[in-house]
Amino acid sequence: MADKKTELSTEERGVKALESIAHSMQDISDWLYDLDTAGWSTRLEWYLNEFYNIAKTKSVGSSTRPDKGIERDFNEE
Repeated sequence: MADKKTELSTEERGVKALESIAHSMQDISDWLYDLDTAGWSTRLEWYLNEFYNIAKTKSVGSSTRPDKGIERDFNEE
């Protein structure tokens, strides 16, 4: 049977692991609440439309996507 010191060490490690998991979950929750959904909705709509157009024509390759220089940087807002 394990002695008390080893058992406490295992329990302490378990508690620390659970605290770490809880902290990570809180960080994920905070990140989700801080998302700029208004800014992403137009971008997501555009990508879904692109996917729909490609799937509709059943072609892989070029699309009607504008050049990279024309795209707006959403992080500047």
